[in-house]
Amino acid sequence: MIREADRSDRDQLSELYRMLVPNSKKMNVLEEQIETIRKDPNNFLLVYEENGELLGSATLNICLQAMHGMRPYGVVENVIVHENHRNRLIGQKLLHYVEEYCKSIHAHKIMLLSNARRERAHQFFEREGYSGSVSKGFKKYL
Repeated sequence: MIREADRSDRDQLSELYRMLVPNSKKMNVLEEQIETIRKDPNNFLLVYEENGELLGSATLNICLQAMHGMRPYGVVENVIVHENHRNRLIGQKLLHYVEEYCKSIHAHKIMLLSNARRERAHQFFEREGYSGSVSKGFKKYL
């Protein structure tokens, strides 16, 4: 089942994120932040849960813009599937959920960023219809 994360998911989310960025010294998953995201109508911390265990997660941010009338766009980040449960369509289900939601609000597009070294993830995203050759992503960490 896909649902929005709540405060009680903090420990399992931390475990998933550690699989995404194992050497991060800045990671700090806070219950308060999970709750803030949950209450924000334009931000979603989604989790895929089976039998009380979080097996995947994705963050969706809805961004307003002026270029395409009233049509917003979505930004997807931190897509992760538990390493012991990959190849079970969990990531696909999360991305389909995101896409259906974005269609329901008439979003113009969905953007997704992925670490340049995660080539298997890139292949997965391309199979799901995301093009890695349309734009070039840039990040500046603060």
